[in-house]
Amino acid sequence: MNNLLMVKLCPSPMALFDYNLCLISASDAWYTFLGILTDHSINSFQEHIPANATSLTSVISKFNKNSPYIEGEDYLITEDGNKIYFQYKIQPLEDNFILYLEDISVKIENRKNKAFLEQSSKIAKIGTWSFNIEEDYLEWSPITKDIFEVSPDYQPHLETIFNFFKDGIHIESAMEAINNAISFGTSFKVELQIITANEEEKWIIFCGDVETVNGNSSKIYGTVKDISSKKNTALQLALNEKQIKSTKRALAENKQVFKSIFNSTFQFTGFLNLKGRLLDINEPALNFGGLETEDVINKYFWDTYWWQSSIKEQKKLRKGIKKASKGEFIRYEAKVLDKDKKTTYVDFSLKPVFDEKERVTFIIAEGRVIQEMVEARKKLKESEKLHKTLLELSPTGLVLNDAISGEFLDMNNSFKNSMGYNSQELLKMTHQDVIPKSEKNKELRALKHVLEEGSYGPYEGNYLNKNSELIPSLITRILITNSNDQKLIWSVVQDIRHIKEKEEELLEVINVASEQNNRLLNFAHIVSHNLRSHASNFSMLIELLGVEEDVFKKIEIIEMLNSASSNMLETISNLNEIIAINTNLNIKTERVNLRDEVEEAFTNISELIKGTFTEVENNIPEDVNINIVKAYLESILLNIFTNAIKYKAPKRYPKIVINCKRVKGFTILSVEDNGVGIDLEKHGHKLFGMYKTFHGNSDARGIGLFITKNQIDAMKGKIEVESEIDKGTKFNIYFNENY
Repeated sequence: MNNLLMVKLCPSPMALFDYNLCLISASDAWYTFLGILTDHSINSFQEHIPANATSLTSVISKFNKNSPYIEGEDYLITEDGNKIYFQYKIQPLEDNFILYLEDISVKIENRKNKAFLEQSSKIAKIGTWSFNIEEDYLEWSPITKDIFEVSPDYQPHLETIFNFFKDGIHIESAMEAINNAISFGTSFKVELQIITANEEEKWIIFCGDVETVNGNSSKIYGTVKDISSKKNTALQLALNEKQIKSTKRALAENKQVFKSIFNSTFQFTGFLNLKGRLLDINEPALNFGGLETEDVINKYFWDTYWWQSSIKEQKKLRKGIKKASKGEFIRYEAKVLDKDKKTTYVDFSLKPVFDEKERVTFIIAEGRVIQEMVEARKKLKESEKLHKTLLELSPTGLVLNDAISGEFLDMNNSFKNSMGYNSQELLKMTHQDVIPKSEKNKELRALKHVLEEGSYGPYEGNYLNKNSELIPSLITRILITNSNDQKLIWSVVQDIRHIKEKEEELLEVINVASEQNNRLLNFAHIVSHNLRSHASNFSMLIELLGVEEDVFKKIEIIEMLNSASSNMLETISNLNEIIAINTNLNIKTERVNLRDEVEEAFTNISELIKGTFTEVENNIPEDVNINIVKAYLESILLNIFTNAIKYKAPKRYPKIVINCKRVKGFTILSVEDNGVGIDLEKHGHKLFGMYKTFHGNSDARGIGLFITKNQIDAMKGKIEVESEIDKGTKFNIYFNENY
């Protein structure tokens, strides 16, 4: 009885049949969809469903109460010849079955209609994802992207998606779940907190299941559901507030300490999963190979640059990882490539890390450069002649001192050239004579360590050369004993002045990149705000259009949509112009005469000047030439000049005075007008902002000065403004003479 009532009242096409294919009950929508009058004398399935619906007819003919739940797609042809596509769902019951139909003609005809699919996903609020382990390919459905608030064309990657998870237990749980799925084929379902691309905190249910091939995980697939409304209650927040703050603070401190230690050691350290993929690597290892993080992360370790010295080394590494994944500690001397493609010896080890159940969860790979030590060990075994040859030809400084007195006993040309002394001078000196006073204690500790342990380093230290200049060096000291039981110290001294210089250059590059990143971030906020406003307007108008029945009001809404479209196109055009300025790294510069360019700009607006009786005074000398992007200069001049006329004082004719001077590497162009002026105390902080207007002009877009400043910045210059209300405005444009 309940089934009959449910079917009858269903707003969708639904019918209840027995297994003899006789109709028991059907919804009104069923008859409407099939174009049948509500006639209860039509009782058989064949009378309801046309024979041309071959797929459904075939399935129904074989369907019985032991059949599983079935879904499919088919079509029927109406009496007027129209083809209607529909999706059918067949649910078996004890004595009958339910047949549900859904019109999917629009979906079939417009598979690419992303707006429809996204709206469907929003209703479901459940996103899907999958990760192909072998192909290293991660895919998100549109609703998953919507939950994480990324753009529809966003392409996720396994090594970056963890940045969305909130610090602490959330990111750790996500990483552990994915790692266990890859390593052990373990399914998971966890509730975690994320921070979306728009910096919004959300709670999600993060589920995953594993598809295996030959016993190995090949694909992970799962779902994501936004449960923020359920989790973000006042009681839950109150209960967890204290614990979250404490945990976050502790994790932040631990993370900072770990990162500091991880990246400040001379030792190379990385983390591998049980398949041998590189999960993380420290900066010394990256710097050693001249690599960036994205060059190596999530690659098989043996396929990375360091191990390309020989196939033999790659095979040995793969064998070692296989053993380590089973719990064995591996250590040996390996040959790797440095950033100069030189083969370098490292003391290399693979250490398995176990969980509380004694299962290996990941592998720590460590390496320490022992190239100098290996070379020194070989040299000690060679004859005196070979030793001397190597000593003199080595590009690295090598020096032999008495361990107790510090006297110089021998040294190679590299060390002498670096220090500026000859052999005779050095043989009269001791090690302490060439060490800065500030590092005496440090060297005493190093000497003690060498005497006790037999070696020390590599470590960074400084020598004093003949001109009392500090020579930063990477030093390794090795203790040996000669045939007379005299303790000697071989020191391998690498002059790293060029490395320090490179570090300073790198710091400068980082600062430039940081500045550009900040500009990009600010621009991203502008884009997000402006396009979101247009999108909201479009959404509202489309919603009104869908519910409005009056034809004339529909026409009015369509006109509003056209207007909104024009505004959005103008916004996109403005944004594209800013992007072009900030991303054009190869803009062509040329040397032009500044006075001629100013005169040409005034010629281009001559009608405007005549029509407003503008007085122009050009005081630029004829011999002033500058290097600029000519198109940018034309845009800058036209914008400044037209603004001077546009914002003229109502009670006097406009006047523009142009001057020029050179100051400390800049050619400064001054443009002064007698217009209405700007209240700099009120508007100065946003004068060069995007879409900022200050005078209420109906035709003001607020984009001109923003573009002007971007063009000047792109040419390594700057712009300053002086202004008073009703007294006029003066712009000082600084053109970089070294550009």
